[in-house]
Amino acid sequence: DAVVVNACFGNFYDVDALLSACAQSLKPNGVACITHPLGAGFVRKLHEESPDTVPNFLPTRDELDALCSHQPLDPIEFEEDLPLPISLDGDDYDGSSGGDVGESGSGAYFACARRTPHSALPRLMRFRGDVAKGYGRGGKKLGFPTANLPSSLFAQALANVRTGVYFGWAVIEGSETEGDDTPGLSITHKAVVNVGYSPTFEGSENVEKIIEAHLMPDEELGDFYGQKMRLILGGFLRPERKFPSFPDLVAAINNDVDCAKAALDLEVFSTLRSDPLMSGDDDADWIGRDGGDDEASWEFEAIV
Repeated sequence: DAVVVNACFGNFYDVDALLSACAQSLKPNGVACITHPLGAGFVRKLHEESPDTVPNFLPTRDELDALCSHQPLDPIEFEEDLPLPISLDGDDYDGSSGGDVGESGSGAYFACARRTPHSALPRLMRFRGDVAKGYGRGGKKLGFPTANLPSSLFAQALANVRTGVYFGWAVIEGSETEGDDTPGLSITHKAVVNVGYSPTFEGSENVEKIIEAHLMPDEELGDFYGQKMRLILGGFLRPERKFPSFPDLVAAINNDVDCAKAALDLEVFSTLRSDPLMSGDDDADWIGRDGGDDEASWEFEAIV
């Protein structure tokens, strides 16, 4: 499917909200297109004449990349000077002069981006805290080892974090108990993370917004409750929603896991595996810049 924003992109005041709405309207692999038959120069002239009516230009390729960088959209085609197959007065165009153009001297404009399952966050989110006992619906019911960070300690950190499904990397810190050889500790694992209230579990929803990290270990992972977890989130998959049944929820989480695994192999997200927070013993007393203490802390870093 497709969404086409034709000859009106410049009239929108909030182009980020426009692209977000386009993305949410699309199925996976659908395309969002920005077009104008008279081109970018024509729109620029309209802006100069009436900036209140036309507050924005058509984006350049670099601007399009920047606009899509935090949307689930991947730019795939861009043409800023396309010849038109017919002249502006409706007569057939024979192709001999490169196409009709608008008054500005530019040809038609065409930009296209494909809907992806994920988007990069505008700011990285880092958390560290003790893994709490959950609600009895983690590894056994959902089929994934689940590490919850206690809502009582992270309520302030999550106050302005939108509910939904995120992904990133997690490390369960090694035990300080001598001789403890629990498998899977001090190893970086892929993680798909729900931040929210788990509304599908009607009657036992979370009272407060919590962090539920579903870990995707490549090897055996032992009992980690009570251990410290370090978590960095760099991407977003979808808003939190209430599913009609538990099997529907499990199917959605399986899809989230597949999407997160694929996304975390991309360079933009795979590099987060080497983030200083994931370094382990070199920074055992990590405390985030935005709040908390050695028991529970967090920080948010804007991506430039």
